[in-house]
Amino acid sequence: MSIKLQQPIISGSLRVTNFFNGRLVTGADMFREQNARREAVWRVGKAAGEGIVYGLEVERETTALSEPLVSVSAGLAVNRCGQTLYLAQDTTVNLLQRFGTIEQPSKIFGECKPVAAGTYAAGFGLYLLVLSPAETSEGSAPTSGLKNAFSTCNTDVVLETAQFRLLAIDPFLTGEILPAPNLLRNYIAYKCFGTAEMQEFFADPIRVEIDSYGLIDKMREKTITDSDVPLAIINWTSSGIQFVEMWAVRRRMTRLPENGRWSFLASDRRQSESEAMFSQFADHIRDIRSKEANLHTITAVSRFSYFPPVGLLPVKAPIGGLNISNAAASAGFAPQTFFGQLGSKEVAMLDAPRLRRLIQESFQHDPVDLKQDKKVRLYLLWENVRAVETGSSTQLILIFTKQTLPYSGTARFGYSEFDLSRFAEAVV
Repeated sequence: MSIKLQQPIISGSLRVTNFFNGRLVTGADMFREQNARREAVWRVGKAAGEGIVYGLEVERETTALSEPLVSVSAGLAVNRCGQTLYLAQDTTVNLLQRFGTIEQPSKIFGECKPVAAGTYAAGFGLYLLVLSPAETSEGSAPTSGLKNAFSTCNTDVVLETAQFRLLAIDPFLTGEILPAPNLLRNYIAYKCFGTAEMQEFFADPIRVEIDSYGLIDKMREKTITDSDVPLAIINWTSSGIQFVEMWAVRRRMTRLPENGRWSFLASDRRQSESEAMFSQFADHIRDIRSKEANLHTITAVSRFSYFPPVGLLPVKAPIGGLNISNAAASAGFAPQTFFGQLGSKEVAMLDAPRLRRLIQESFQHDPVDLKQDKKVRLYLLWENVRAVETGSSTQLILIFTKQTLPYSGTARFGYSEFDLSRFAEAVV
């Protein structure tokens, strides 16, 4: 297209009906007006990005462990097309039952490609739960001159709403050797984070171009459309739902990449994925604690192939020979058993004001590969230690960080030696 300066660009313009006194207004005029306002809102949505605004948290329904039921909290999301998807109230979704016999796409929202037919699946395996746009009608409106008894267009209200869809993941893992069940959740999460592509990129960042990466990108254009918002991965076996993994696919509102071939390094998407890694580990640890009793026997390598650059682990003292009184009140993982040779020999003390900075900086670092990384640094949180000692808390927390993060320990008399905190800003 070739135009002149100050020449109005017609292509892609919003076409708004011009109302004036005396004009004969038809249904087509009103429909065009609705489409213009809808398109304007979608453009704002695209500018904001894609992802979950709030809520829409997915959990296994504990009241029916033998049935494939999940609960989804009320919330709001924006899909890649800019459309908002709203769930007004907490909802229980039955993964085995389907409403109707065909997919329920939204005809109103026509900019995105329609939902692919035949994507519904049920049975044992790995699945992706997504929220998608849909529409339905409600009531009948009075008409004039259409012979109401035979009218097919007298719907009173068209509801722009949402629906849940379940998409099979197993076809996209064909040829892969899946790990043991205890490692599967972590494995699938980091498949979604694109860890393998990340390692390939850093091996030759000039030659290797990554336009898409991760399991979800692999599913796009085949079963996932731009209309869908991923909510969670569900592992469903003959024993019921084994896990619901949200943070492998759940993302906060994220700006679409705009840095071309370097988006893998500098985009908001990679930042939001790093934030999700931190939350994914926390949720995984929480689920292990809720389901298993012998936490002191669990090792990291039996449950994880990757760690986030920073993580918080509930532990039971003693730790590294430190004399923490009232340690019997704490319960959790055994640090030396859990980390083994991976944990640093010394356990430093970290002050709370430095924790937030450490976590924020970790989002610029790559995950810990338990097969390649030789060590992670271990810290105790000073405020947490004091709370345990005084009895105001019964849970001791251990913090681990990847070695690429700067040392953040603070020497404290009686708790950590000054020569182990040689990079601290001060000795307390």
